[in-house]
Amino acid sequence: MFGIAGYHPVATDTVAETLSAHGPKLRALVGRRLESVLGLCFTVDGQWCSTQPLILRFAGTRLEIVFDGFDQLYLSWNTIDTDVSIDTRDQDDPEMELAWGDPSRPELDAVLGSEVRQVSVLENDFHLDLVDGRRTRSWMLAGLELVFGNGRTLQLYNVFSETTLELDTPDSDRRRRTAA
Repeated sequence: MFGIAGYHPVATDTVAETLSAHGPKLRALVGRRLESVLGLCFTVDGQWCSTQPLILRFAGTRLEIVFDGFDQLYLSWNTIDTDVSIDTRDQDDPEMELAWGDPSRPELDAVLGSEVRQVSVLENDFHLDLVDGRRTRSWMLAGLELVFGNGRTLQLYNVFSETTLELDTPDSDRRRRTAA
């Protein structure tokens, strides 16, 4: 998947599925420090490619996260070997090679070295106005929220198949379902 040898994440598209498949491991992040972050970066300009996995390394474990589609969350744990080169032959632009590197994001820098205090799975309130005038409403899987001991909160969520990062968004209208 994504040209990454051995990478086989578990895809979920509801909070219940995410908590069922990953709840114990998400809860186990509590009390661990975020030691480093790696992302797939374009070799041309070094910028992080937010449609590819982001690896958050905590003491003793690595959380590998990526989003796809409208509401799919792909999580895996300790599966990506960052020493193996990325196969980019099937990408839209094979000239844009990818390599693991520091995603250089201020949102991540603000929480590096901090201990996780709480983990939540996020949902968005989704409304759809139908042609006949009716309105449907549902909660859709949005991403993860990590609350750190330094008082900062990091949200990792999906915007059209891209991993988006936000720091300290208490007024977010996303609903939180606490994993830990």
